[in-house]
Amino acid sequence: MQKYDVGTIRQTLDRLHSEGISVTESSLRTWVRTGVIPAAYCGQKAYLYYPNVMKVLMEGTPLPELPPEVTDGIRRIM
Repeated sequence: MQKYDVGTIRQTLDRLHSEGISVTESSLRTWVRTGVIPAAYCGQKAYLYYPNVMKVLMEGTPLPELPPEVTDGIRRIM
């Protein structure tokens, strides 16, 4: 079976499992939905670039950006 660098989520998951990398389908879909792993869409089908998936697995997911605190000092509560 020939392995391509671009595939659907299911194809990417099968390739990960064949290479001995244990990832659940739900976590892969969550990473695509939240934008951690970039994807190209054709209709509702997402296509992933395999090196991007491996980069996330090797380097980890980035920390979410926290909004700056909106305090101007101590506020009086009445």
